[in-house]
Order: sequence, then C-alpha cells, then structure tokens
Amino acid sequence: MKTIDENKFFIIEQRKWTYPNDHFKYAIMKNESYDLTTATKMILAYEQLNDEKTIKYHLQKVDLSFEDPLLLTEEVA
Repeated sequence: MKTIDENKFFIIEQRKWTYPNDHFKYAIMKNESYDLTTATKMILAYEQLNDEKTIKYHLQKVDLSFEDPLLLTEEVA
C-alpha cells in the first residue's frame, strides 16, 4: 500500500451552471496529477485567485487499480 506522499492527486474544478437548470461541470486542471504537497499548494492558489462563487476546487486521489479504462458511450455522456 502506498503512503500518502506516494499517491497522486488530480485538482478538479467544479463549475456551477444555472441555465436552464442547476447543473455542474467538472474538469481536471491542467490534465495532470500531482503529489499531495504540490496539489495542496496549487489548490490554495486557485482558491485565492478565484473570485467567482460558482467555481470550487477539489482534490481527487488517482486510483490506478483498474486495468481496463471505462468506455463512455452516448448513453453515459
């Protein structure tokens, strides 16, 4: 099992849209994973620079335990 310092994390941007109904859009910032220290510094910087109340940032641990990636179909997307 990996220690917390060996794990990688994504920084996820959550953007709230209100038209036509409330819904959220999620994006991985810079499409990269980071160690915990770097990810924490970056998320703090993003929060400090963010003036909009409709945008939040989250950390998500990267889990590579799946061998085959899940394929998105039109049904899911």
